[in-house]
Parts: sequence; structure tokens; C-alpha cells
Amino acid sequence: MDESVKKQVRELLQKKDYGHLVDLCEIDTRCWKALRFCLYDIDETIRWSAIEAAAKLMKRWWQLNQHEKVRKFIRNLFWSMTDESGGIGWSSPQTIAETIVNIPEILDPYGSMMIAYSIEEPPLMKGGLWGIGRLGKMIADALDFFQDKVPAVFQSADTETLGLAAWAMGEVGFKPALPFLEKFLERKETVRIYVEGDFLEKPLGQWAEEAINKISRLI
Repeated sequence: MDESVKKQVRELLQKKDYGHLVDLCEIDTRCWKALRFCLYDIDETIRWSAIEAAAKLMKRWWQLNQHEKVRKFIRNLFWSMTDESGGIGWSSPQTIAETIVNIPEILDPYGSMMIAYSIEEPPLMKGGLWGIGRLGKMIADALDFFQDKVPAVFQSADTETLGLAAWAMGEVGFKPALPFLEKFLERKETVRIYVEGDFLEKPLGQWAEEAINKISRLI
């Protein structure tokens, strides 16, 4: 890959200059290739910016009626989440969710598919939970379909998974999560979650309390 192109893409991601980057990706396939690589960058600030930028590019294509290009990209993300791909699509659930936020018309079928592919796969569960939280009430009906699988998420020994689960269930307003969330109220371990373009750090108990409050308002 052209190092100058890679550097330019990374600099734009660091500045969150998504408009400029989307324009570049439209006219230069090398930029789009570099952006796809950044979806799996070890630097989480680059990775999350890449997720947002890729979703905005998909929105641009969708608005230009290049629907099949969008669907092909999403199909590739789903494929990267399968054993056949030979790897693990670490950022795929998040990228799919962010793309749906930008193109709500594709919620069906891709929202429920995102849950199905990630909810029971340990390497993808965190990404799937983040995707559920990002979609929020948009995904509520689909999550109801998987409600028998959600309790298993709360059996995790991983604090970050529990924090993501708490935040996600609160965003969706998922009432069956309440008895699980109540068990975490005294937990002090810090959990860091990317929310609305920034990283937020709070104790697990606070994530759980905020989720309980959001769900309770719906009852």
C-alpha cells in the first residue's frame, strides 16, 4: 500500500475530518483500501474513527443510489465474522451498526443479523453489544427475538463485557435485563466505552445504575 496514502488517511482519521476523507475515498480506491485496513488498527482512536468514516462513506454511496456497493461491503463484514474467513472481524459488528445508524433503511435485515452473528461468539460479543447499544431503540424488536440468549451475556467474567451489556441494554430499554443489572450496582471496576464520538470511563456500577434508570422510565 502507498505509504503516503496510508499516512494521509490516518491523519484525516485523527482529525475526524470525515467529509474530506469520504471525498478522497470516492475518487481514489487506494484511500478506501487504506480506510478498510484502519478498521482493524491496534490504535483504538484510529479504529473508531475508521468505523465512523466507513459508515459515512456508505451513506454517501447509498444517497448516490450505489446500493449494491453498500450491500457488498456489509456482506464482506459478515463474512469476516465467520470461521470460513480465516480471521476474526473484530470491528465488523460495530461497523455494521454504525452503517445502519447512517442508513436506517437497512435495519432489516442487517440489524438482527448483526446480533445473531455476534451474541454467542466470545471474540465478537463486545462488538455486538456495542452495536446493540449504538442502535438503541431501533433494534429493540430484534433484540426481543434473542432475549433467551441475552442472560448468558451477563454470566461473563469479563468486566468490559458486563459494562457494554449494561450500557447496551439501557440504550435499548430492554426490561428483562433489570434483575441482572441490579447485581452490578456495587461494582467499582472501571469500564471504558466509546459513546457519541468519545471515550467515557465509569464504574461498572454506574453503567448499571444509568441503564436501570433508562429502562425504569419505560415501565
